[in-house]
Amino acid sequence: MEQKYKTKSAVVAFIDVLGSSEAIRNNVNESLNAVHKAYDETIMQFKKYHSEHMNEPKVDIFSDNIILSSEIVENKEERAFVSIIFFSALLQMNMWINSLLVRGGISCGNFFSDERMIWGNALVQAYKLEGQIAIYPRIIVEPEIAEIIKSIMKPEKGKLLCEDFDGIYFVDPFGIKQKKQDLYLINQFIDDNVIRLRNNQKDLKIYQKINWLQQYFCEKRREMLDT
Repeated sequence: MEQKYKTKSAVVAFIDVLGSSEAIRNNVNESLNAVHKAYDETIMQFKKYHSEHMNEPKVDIFSDNIILSSEIVENKEERAFVSIIFFSALLQMNMWINSLLVRGGISCGNFFSDERMIWGNALVQAYKLEGQIAIYPRIIVEPEIAEIIKSIMKPEKGKLLCEDFDGIYFVDPFGIKQKKQDLYLINQFIDDNVIRLRNNQKDLKIYQKINWLQQYFCEKRREMLDT
């Protein structure tokens, strides 16, 4: 059989918008516009940050699933890793701003994507990371990717990853830039989560996930106050 299509080496993120099924049932157009707004704002912000060290990822969205991909090009491998991590960080921040929570996984390997379909081991692994390991509202990365990012990011430029209590590295949206004016934003996130925690006291599984995110926000607030 002629092999017309072939996969390429790529970095892939599989990101799931949490609670979307209920949001679609309650108000399909409101949830649609919230997700679309978060994505549009991410694209606009990424273009402002864009440099020779990053490529704009290809984005495939179906329902509440967002797939980001960036081809790994010889002698320019770092671009793919930084681009996906950076875009994921911006996207998660904009999701929070629009009262949406996400969870995801980032992997690398063979991957194919065109206007009709997506395929490959990198997608399968990213999907498994999101569904089986991430657990909390965080976008986690494979250990190999974490080591690559740590080796190329200069401390004075900030950080893109955090190491969690379980040794897993996840994307750190507040690692892009930490400024005093961000305190207003993170205080708003903390207030939003107080409401989520109150509304989900009887569902321990959901409560646990939201509580994890609240601890992350509080830790980031402490860091900002200490700088």
